[in-house]
Amino acid sequence: MAEFDEYYRMFAKKLYALAFRMVKNQQDAMDIVQESFMKAYQNWGKFRGDSAVSTWLYKITLNLSYDFLKKRGRIVQLPEKKDFEDTKIRANEKEIMKSDMIDMIKGVIETLTPKQKSIFMLKSYDELTYKEIAKIMKSRVGTIKASYFQIVQKIRKSVYDKEVNRNGMHGI
Repeated sequence: MAEFDEYYRMFAKKLYALAFRMVKNQQDAMDIVQESFMKAYQNWGKFRGDSAVSTWLYKITLNLSYDFLKKRGRIVQLPEKKDFEDTKIRANEKEIMKSDMIDMIKGVIETLTPKQKSIFMLKSYDELTYKEIAKIMKSRVGTIKASYFQIVQKIRKSVYDKEVNRNGMHGI
């Protein structure tokens, strides 16, 4: 029990961040993390130790997130843009451009499949190694590397295309 509590303290925030990025809702993410730890606790005796406990916990959380998205019909709603009056006026143009770019990237990430989104988040946000991601996704390291490369290329192309169209340079 003490060992399990230690794992909870070590991984709850990371698993919440992953679940939140997948389902885009605070309460649902908290429910997923709670259910993840309940499943892990119930199956603690079945854990074979073939991988790290963290890998096992990530896998449980991802599976529950996938299940949640399937039940919800995989409809992921982007947050509504706030009216101009609601946003803070920024004095620095670079901050505005950076914010727009981040919004574009987030929008593209939302178009990824759940599997692509998982790989991207585990690598980019959680900074896991390809080997760790491969264990979580039950895939080969080479497949994960190739998938991540393709995902990054897709994001770059989408952001570039949006930027070109937004600036009216699509005829160049």
